[in-house]
Amino acid sequence: MYTMLFSRLKVGNAAPLLASVLLLAAACKKENGGNESPSSNEKTNQWVIENMRDVYYWNTSIPQDRNLNFRSDPEDFFESILHPDDRFSWIQLAKDLEDNLSGVSTTVGLGIGLLQINQAGEVIISVRYALEDSPADEAGIERGDIITEINGRALTIENYQEVLEPYYGSSTFRVQLAHINENDQIVLDQEIDLTPVERFQEQAIHMDTVITTSGGKKVGYLFYNRFLNEQPNELLEAFDKFKSAGVSDLVLDLRYNGGGGIWIAAMMSGLIQANFREADPFIQYKYNSNYGSETLTYYQLFGGDSEKEEEVESANELVNVIKELNLNLPRVYILATNSSASASELVINNLRPFLSDANVVHIGETTVGKNEGSITIVDERKPPEIEWGIQPIIVKLADKNGYGDYPNGLQPQYIVDEWDYLPWSPIGSLDDPLLAKALGLIDPSMQPLAAKSMGTRAQTARALHAVKVPGFEDELNRPVPVDIGRPKKRFIR
Repeated sequence: MYTMLFSRLKVGNAAPLLASVLLLAAACKKENGGNESPSSNEKTNQWVIENMRDVYYWNTSIPQDRNLNFRSDPEDFFESILHPDDRFSWIQLAKDLEDNLSGVSTTVGLGIGLLQINQAGEVIISVRYALEDSPADEAGIERGDIITEINGRALTIENYQEVLEPYYGSSTFRVQLAHINENDQIVLDQEIDLTPVERFQEQAIHMDTVITTSGGKKVGYLFYNRFLNEQPNELLEAFDKFKSAGVSDLVLDLRYNGGGGIWIAAMMSGLIQANFREADPFIQYKYNSNYGSETLTYYQLFGGDSEKEEEVESANELVNVIKELNLNLPRVYILATNSSASASELVINNLRPFLSDANVVHIGETTVGKNEGSITIVDERKPPEIEWGIQPIIVKLADKNGYGDYPNGLQPQYIVDEWDYLPWSPIGSLDDPLLAKALGLIDPSMQPLAAKSMGTRAQTARALHAVKVPGFEDELNRPVPVDIGRPKKRFIR
């Protein structure tokens, strides 16, 4: 077992180069010759603009103060200063922002996708997963289940956003469950009431198991849904399981992983790759003109260059554990889709210089294309005067050789679209088309095993005329910027 000590870092867990960034805005300016106190919005927006002019990657594109409305709502103000190429910076109440990044939310614990099933525009919800111990899990909802109504209202291509509002709210709502029968028809089951729980903590790992192929190979399978810096122990325990079982191959399932922390992404990469060395460069950061660029090693990312003795000790302990549990793999199979972003893409891109492009085997779909990093900026005065927090893009990311040019996503070597197969198989099932493809590459004797089942599922998808609803993105699984800050916990074994 591995234990952790909490150690909240200053300046929003900024990267080494930004350790000196001033995140507490100067005293808010006053209008009318200083005779009028600034409003709450003005104070917040002044704080926002001073931070953004300093660290924002596109800081030179921010309009001059005289062209900005400092009295506007902070969310509107923040939106007004973003660069057109910025898809990922956001502002949120500080407490909610920090919860969001830590995997804490008000939720019933479902991940969902939407399918239009006919030309009339009818839409169904297909369940991607139910988080362990969540209300949905306790109600017996599973991956592959179908929901046709919320609070008695059926979904259509015109109304689904409105019908989904209770799903994203905090009050009890009712869902109509259904299934697909042997005649490829949707048949209604029971109705279930679901009540969201506050401050539900998602676990980054949904499944870690060892699969023995028909040819006798032992394959580690890790379904990893978020890169949460706060959950290193679970990742280490999974790799301890794989190491103890003597796995020869690893399938890393990032199909719905919208990103998270660089620290845990680097930790995962070190646990996977052959010949891990902490002094190897892992990532390049390209900031705005205020800060230039830098290349960081694994050791630096882990805090080994810190001036604080406890952080150096933590980095040394982490390096030792990675070397102990490292799988020393020459090849890794990564399942990634157009829901995979940020740190998920970083692992694919930044492992390639160590293993080669061919040996980081990407199966699935083209990813989101989020090659940018951010930091969390909150008012750390005691007590804080600003209730908002911002998560601005401050850096472009690249691998150790300087490659990070994937704004349109990373393309797979093997294209497999799970939307072509219905209903979705359980996570870790040999009938799952993405996992089946990986196992077939690892052990060709596995290829025929799932063919019949997947053929039936493909026929069902065609019979339903099912297509993914364009533009829908589950708000509980939105891509998040790579958090380039160091961890909020100090690692101690």
